[in-house]
Amino acid sequence: MFKKIFSSIKYIKFKDIIAIFVFIIALPIALIYKLVLKIKNKELWLICEAKKEACDNGYHLFKYIRTNHPEDNVYYAIDKKSNEYKKIENLGNIIQFGSFKHWIYYISATKNISTHKSGNPNPPLFYFLHVYMGLFNNRVFLQHGITLNDSPWIYYKNTKFKLFVCGAKKEYEYIKEKFGYPKDNVKYLGFTRFDNLVDTKKQNKQIVIMPTWRNWLGRDTNKLAKSEDFLETDYYKRYNSLLNNRKFCDYIEKNNIIVYFYPHRNMKKYANSFNIKNPNIKVVTQENKDIQELIKESRLMITDYSSVSMDFAYMKKPVIYYQFDKEEYREKQLNIGYFKYEEDGFGPVLEDESILVDYIIKTINENCKIEEKYMNNIENFFEINDKNNCKRNYECIKSMK
Repeated sequence: MFKKIFSSIKYIKFKDIIAIFVFIIALPIALIYKLVLKIKNKELWLICEAKKEACDNGYHLFKYIRTNHPEDNVYYAIDKKSNEYKKIENLGNIIQFGSFKHWIYYISATKNISTHKSGNPNPPLFYFLHVYMGLFNNRVFLQHGITLNDSPWIYYKNTKFKLFVCGAKKEYEYIKEKFGYPKDNVKYLGFTRFDNLVDTKKQNKQIVIMPTWRNWLGRDTNKLAKSEDFLETDYYKRYNSLLNNRKFCDYIEKNNIIVYFYPHRNMKKYANSFNIKNPNIKVVTQENKDIQELIKESRLMITDYSSVSMDFAYMKKPVIYYQFDKEEYREKQLNIGYFKYEEDGFGPVLEDESILVDYIIKTINENCKIEEKYMNNIENFFEINDKNNCKRNYECIKSMK
């Protein structure tokens, strides 16, 4: 344990040192408030996603509770300067992310609910308190995406989550078996955001390309900081080539199809590096395009390893996996888990750009019909497919001691 703590010291920043003093000041106030809540037999739920986000499972759960159970004492933490604050402020009970009030409420909350492992005012400090000290640990992990791979950072020994919410049956079985959680800490409830994916009537002549990030390219701490270095990477060359493929560009222009290229948020710093010449292809990020609305409006998705393909398949729409760097991705980022794309995937796994373009054209020409084997995979993967995900999550969290 101590070896791991000392190895992490090099990542400590000045703001983390300041956080210790903020915690010391906030602690007695929070403990008094916690005692008051206990005396009044009252709960306090605090929900959040990433600092500037209100678009994921946290947002949909919060909206459900504020709409259907306004009597509940539930709050949402977000940076009020965020573009996404506008769509949540009318629900009320909003706290500025990272504010002193956020600290008070986080420490005193009876349930801390987040889509991210680091859903708190200061991740290094609270990681130590939660995992090593066992303090203030009443956390619910809603997840940001369905877990497909072996992911040691969310093993029980590295999180101590009281509730780990799963979005699919195979995922639930895998996590329960491998990640070391106590039996009742893992539940298959479905993702709350899935409730918003049932109505897919509004579909435009639109394709979305959504690759996941590469941790050897996208981290703030890595050495690849300059955009000119990024231009030399295989990731850039492959996607830039696809977005300028003559056959692909001619086809979408001829058929009046719009293509949205949506890099992962950890790669958005490179969004302007892509050399797009076709007016039908647009590069967007979370700042100017809501991800859920984008995938609801689109008819076809091209991705690589991203779990966003799960949301698309949940709506029973076709997915194509473009995996040109499988060996490097597995070596540097994620070990393969229970989900084998070639066997369990919801579309073909392709490595060659020309074959990919041909398959895109074929899929559009066939009115985006999903092949039978991929439809069977979808139906077997999502045992639960309804509009009660928020309700199940709410009732399960409510029943937690």
